[in-house]
Amino acid sequence: MSTVREGPYVGRWWHMLADGRVQCDLCPRDCRLHEGQRGACFVRMRDHDQMVLTTYGRSSGFCIDPVEKKPLNHFYPGSSILSFGTAGCNLACKFCQNWDISKSRDVDTLADAASPEQLARAALDYGCRSVAFTYNDPVIFAEYAMDVADACREVGIKAVAVTAGYMHDEPRREFYAKMDAANVDLKAFTEEFYFRTCSAHLKDVLDTLVYLEHETEVWFEITTLLIPGRNDGDAEIDAECRWIAKELGPDVPLHFTAFH
Repeated sequence: MSTVREGPYVGRWWHMLADGRVQCDLCPRDCRLHEGQRGACFVRMRDHDQMVLTTYGRSSGFCIDPVEKKPLNHFYPGSSILSFGTAGCNLACKFCQNWDISKSRDVDTLADAASPEQLARAALDYGCRSVAFTYNDPVIFAEYAMDVADACREVGIKAVAVTAGYMHDEPRREFYAKMDAANVDLKAFTEEFYFRTCSAHLKDVLDTLVYLEHETEVWFEITTLLIPGRNDGDAEIDAECRWIAKELGPDVPLHFTAFH
């Protein structure tokens, strides 16, 4: 059994700018950092002229769920899935239902250490068909999630991403090459909602959905959380459904969930 690596984990997607700052190239935020600064996600940090992932090998908790809870209704239905997450998020959703995890500092939240091999073995031991990267967005701990996915594949366990899909093209290709399934959280279907409520942009998420459908074999489903008065208008829902049917196809599952 391998152990969690010691010391900082150097991230994959970054480069040095001419002005001496380091730019993170993982997501469209393009955070530009001086020494010791952290990105908007709070878990990617500049450390000695490199970008490090501070949450590699550490989790905010584990749970065994029915796969339908992700929600995935057409991916090994009736099976169990080992769910885990870390801390932080690259969106700033004002309605976040996991805010205690997604907006926490990693030092406050992370308690359990687990190597990729340990997670894969735990899923196997508990009879889970798959492992889900969830609670917070796996985009921000992509390197860890990808290593877990590799370890899972070695023992016949599937890897599932529960994500908002907000990432750049190159890391998106590398990330989804390791995934077997995904549930993409399409927060709304207007740029205004994404910009004002999530501090993000709709187009980048739509690009992820188009990529998944047309360039991968990843099974994916879509979820939209309906918030009364914010994103539940008839015209907006109609536009979303029509776009999905036209650009992705009529067979892509779409879940509407209720805001509590």
